[in-house]
Amino acid sequence: MKCNEISHFSHPQHKLRYEYSEFPFKCDGCKEVGIGSRYKCTNCEYDLHMHCAIPSPSITHPFYTKCSFQFLSRPPGNVPRYCNACEKDITGFLYHCRSCGFDLHPYCAKLPMVLDDGDVKLYLYRKVCKI
Repeated sequence: MKCNEISHFSHPQHKLRYEYSEFPFKCDGCKEVGIGSRYKCTNCEYDLHMHCAIPSPSITHPFYTKCSFQFLSRPPGNVPRYCNACEKDITGFLYHCRSCGFDLHPYCAKLPMVLDDGDVKLYLYRKVCKI
């Protein structure tokens, strides 16, 4: 779903407008780099990935079949958190499984399982296979 303009709890001062840009940006929600589609406040230079701007309240993921992830605006507790997909630190928005303690960046949680350009298919795997 894409709206041209949204209000967001993390930036109540101004509305955020949808835009597409080929230039990288830092998401002010999850604090990770993004490129392409985003919601942006032109007054404040505030940017959100699509997945951070319009998150699902809860998700499941095929790699973590016993988990139910809830969207949170900040990491729970006082211990450093890391993404169980990319293993980078989490300092902003995240999906958290209360039962097992796993965490995912919103962008990592929404990665497609297959990218298909018609000629080549790229598959998302949990671990890299060595040949």
